[in-house]
Amino acid sequence: MNEGYWASLAVFAWVPVWTLLTWRRKSHRSAWLWVTLGSLIQAAMGLIVAVSGTSRLLFSLPDLNIFGPWTFSLDPLAGLLFAVLGWIGAASAILAFAHRRHATAGNSRGMAALVALQYLFTSFLLTAQNALPLLIAWEGMSLCAYGYILVNHHLRRVRRAAYTTLLVSEIGFLLLVLAVVLAAPADGSLSFAAIMVHLHTHPGLAIPVFFLSLFGFGAKAGILPMQLWMPEAYDVTPAHLAAILAGGLLNLGIFGILRVLSWMPPLPVWVGLSVLWLGALGICLGALYGVIEAQIRRVLAFSSIENVGLLGVNLGLVMLFTRLQQPRFAAVAMMTLLVQLISHALAKSLAFVSVGELSRRTGVTSLDELGGLWATLPGVAIALLIASVTLAAVAPFSGFTVEWLTLQGMLQVYRTASTAVMIWVALAAAVTAIGAALTFTVFLRIFVFTMTGRPRKARLTQPKLRPLRPGVRVSLAILAIPSVLLGWFPTFAWAGLDQIVRRLPPQISALKTMVPNVFGNPAANPTPVSLGARLGAFFPVRGLILQPGAFVATIAPSYVLLWFVVFALLGWTLAHSHPRIYGTRSVPAWLGGRAKRVAQSQYTATAYANPYRMLWGGVLHFRVIRHVQRGSSSLPLQLEIQSATVPWLETKMYRVPLLALWPLARLVRHLQHGYLWGYLLTMLLGVVALLLWAGLV
Repeated sequence: MNEGYWASLAVFAWVPVWTLLTWRRKSHRSAWLWVTLGSLIQAAMGLIVAVSGTSRLLFSLPDLNIFGPWTFSLDPLAGLLFAVLGWIGAASAILAFAHRRHATAGNSRGMAALVALQYLFTSFLLTAQNALPLLIAWEGMSLCAYGYILVNHHLRRVRRAAYTTLLVSEIGFLLLVLAVVLAAPADGSLSFAAIMVHLHTHPGLAIPVFFLSLFGFGAKAGILPMQLWMPEAYDVTPAHLAAILAGGLLNLGIFGILRVLSWMPPLPVWVGLSVLWLGALGICLGALYGVIEAQIRRVLAFSSIENVGLLGVNLGLVMLFTRLQQPRFAAVAMMTLLVQLISHALAKSLAFVSVGELSRRTGVTSLDELGGLWATLPGVAIALLIASVTLAAVAPFSGFTVEWLTLQGMLQVYRTASTAVMIWVALAAAVTAIGAALTFTVFLRIFVFTMTGRPRKARLTQPKLRPLRPGVRVSLAILAIPSVLLGWFPTFAWAGLDQIVRRLPPQISALKTMVPNVFGNPAANPTPVSLGARLGAFFPVRGLILQPGAFVATIAPSYVLLWFVVFALLGWTLAHSHPRIYGTRSVPAWLGGRAKRVAQSQYTATAYANPYRMLWGGVLHFRVIRHVQRGSSSLPLQLEIQSATVPWLETKMYRVPLLALWPLARLVRHLQHGYLWGYLLTMLLGVVALLLWAGLV
């Protein structure tokens, strides 16, 4: 697949040149067509490499012997990321092509060139086998993502979001540089093979290198506590670019963490527990803030924090099971992580494209003002429904399979772990379950308050909005169809994903554990056989039953779908054969004493979330503010009531340590603008500290 790699690089490198050559032309669409072509080539090439399970050497630069040879190769994990990023990039480019050029839309030819540059950096990032080119590509990719956010730079909140994103990204880059410096061997070689040998020779370095890498790469993924940039950035980025940010670039952080984990010797149990608990807290807090938020894009941002938390839980399970010498369950957790990576990328990109189309057509971004759009925008409604049920983990979609396998994996820790570890994992499982329940509420709220009911905004009461452009429909279909198929027929994809699992810790196959061999030895699996797992011998993976280990519960999303279809056909038959008995009837709803149904009498999204605000008031610091307009506090005649919560998942969480460091900052400022003796004293103290450190070492 070397030809496909070079072809995609050539296309992405050509887009900036094409942009300069056609800068004076009015049309902006040609550049996005080139981006679409490069993304499709990249997706096809990555899919073939991921399914084949073979690594391919692309090229190397032996003469440039700086910190070791620069080698670039394509392995199955990188192929999976190529496939996901290419598919999402194609859908986003088609969406940008479909819309007319507008200053605030982010679909100019300059933005197409920036997307192409970002994909160019990503191509080197995923294939680098040396830490130095990886860091260079990581920084270039981050700067391009910074440009995504700055489309509407004339707005102050956009500049603030871009600055926050850049700050967190640079902090993460600094942590990655420190990790590379610690992990580098004495000869200065930064090749992955040399770093792995050095870490196995000096296992004491493994823990600090892992945590530096976890938070360094986690700054892009949004793992706690590096997530503060996501709500602001996702809220101001155009829809097709936000789809790339949330569905594609977020997964690059997970890719980096998996790369570092493959270098490591088995880490202590407490490290795996720490990662697992970071993920569990991310699930619960992300879902909780998503429930109470009214701005729909910020809700999706908090949902991304929840999904990254789920990835963190599975990463912690991989580390725990590897340390506890349970490689089969570690492989199952790794498979679950990869399925979640694909599921979240497709569904979240689909959600951003759908929400972007809603806000572009209605001019409304608040859940309290939307409603009744199912009849006017049925295509967008179906796409948003698919994204919502996937991200809310509703059976038989892929999100349900992932959450079910995650909880099943957490229940398997009891097999070999100590009592203390079992207690901590059980508590984390409870927190994860709470977050999963809140996540269902998040997306139920999104879909219900945007698509059902009556329009709450005067602009939404138009009899019919303009139909979707063909390019928008194609973009929605590109993301929706594979997202649906991944949930309905999961075993079709698992044979290819198993090729990746075999090359990641613990480097064994997960397929035989998760898909029982009911054809060769049906007596060993009587329960799956009784459920019909022997059906479908012509499928790539025989059977449609998933069973994450012996004597564990089973799940069959395809059969759940089958029964949905059966009951739907039964209901349709009854309704049409006996319309007087089973036909649908329309009756007026209870109006609460009103003589006429109006939009203002409907439940709002904020009112729906108020019980959650009050129930979790201790965590959210929820408070109600009453302003008496007329009358007195004891006998008010007119009230204005406002509610407020503390945004701990945003910049608020860093306010306390920043205030604590403020006296030190004032001292540094005084030294910088003070007297000569201050500079001399600082230099003297620094020299003394260095001498003491050299003597102790």
